[in-house]
Amino acid sequence: MATPDEVVHPELRELLQSAHGLMRSGKATDAVRTLANAYLLLLSLKPELLEQAVSTMSGRTVPTVMRWPALGADLNVDSVLAKQPRIEFTRDRFALSEAMTYYEFALETAIAAGA
Repeated sequence: MATPDEVVHPELRELLQSAHGLMRSGKATDAVRTLANAYLLLLSLKPELLEQAVSTMSGRTVPTVMRWPALGADLNVDSVLAKQPRIEFTRDRFALSEAMTYYEFALETAIAAGA
């Protein structure tokens, strides 16, 4: 299983470790907000992720980076296409299972990108 220790970039690693700690403390919503910041940092560190492999989503061709879970902290498609990614929160609270989904996605993407 992947761990934040495998993330090279210190600030990104710290955000992922912080999110993990928040989840362990039962603070799922704070963890999701931290993970959203971590993912946006990753995209700024590795802008090539915005252009890699495309797939079709809702009739549009979009970067695969859009696989970011849409569980209430949603990556805005237009912002990605404009290369200025933004995550919009459509909910105020998140469950631990949702936080874990965001965590696993952000961590695995960061490691795969070599960040």
